[in-house]
Amino acid sequence: MSVNSALEKWIQSADAWITDQGTEGDWARRAVIDPALEKILTNTKGKAVLDLGCGEGRYSRILQGKGALVMGIDPVPQFIKRARSLDSVSTYVEGTAENLPFDRSSFDIVLSYLTFIDIADLQAASQEITRVLRPGGELVVVSISNIASTTEGWIKDDAGNKAYRKVDRYKEHFEMDLEWRGIRIKNYHRPLSYVFGLFLNHGFVLTRFIEPLPDLSDPYYDEEWRVPNFQIYSFKRITE
Repeated sequence: MSVNSALEKWIQSADAWITDQGTEGDWARRAVIDPALEKILTNTKGKAVLDLGCGEGRYSRILQGKGALVMGIDPVPQFIKRARSLDSVSTYVEGTAENLPFDRSSFDIVLSYLTFIDIADLQAASQEITRVLRPGGELVVVSISNIASTTEGWIKDDAGNKAYRKVDRYKEHFEMDLEWRGIRIKNYHRPLSYVFGLFLNHGFVLTRFIEPLPDLSDPYYDEEWRVPNFQIYSFKRITE
């Protein structure tokens, strides 16, 4: 499938996505990812931050509320329209990660919040991220686990209990057509070594890697402990 047809799926599902996510996001964002990012993005006041694949601008608004100078970009026009309607302070533009419409060294921080898995040409995107991030700047990536993205969910035993998740084709690069609640999208699986290699080869150093979990009291804690669905990692750009 072409990049344009993959984008078309997002455009077709955008209204359903906005309705499903609301203004607060889903359980995973609220219970797992946001609390982890709260401990990572602690010094954003006055910083120029690019929210790469900002969607409807939910996390851009959080950053803006902490004093960041936020620029959000997303290829889906409905998302950009929605983001602008909810936040008149930040700037939102329509565009792709593979061709960022910004000058060199424009940002102190680039945040990719569950968007690497949506990008068809991650190699081109890595070059663009490198170009627009200032030397000494930070790239923070929230991603679907590269192990979890090889599975199709839990395999259950005869009693209906969740027995295990099957990991297969980990070292391959492949597309995934996903659908839930009327939302149809395309994601891309890649091995973690490939993703890390792109940025290490562009003069970045890895500064953080975590696999966040919900609170111990959360009913989904045991499942996330067995097979974490998310990874958060940071790179610092150290060369021109």
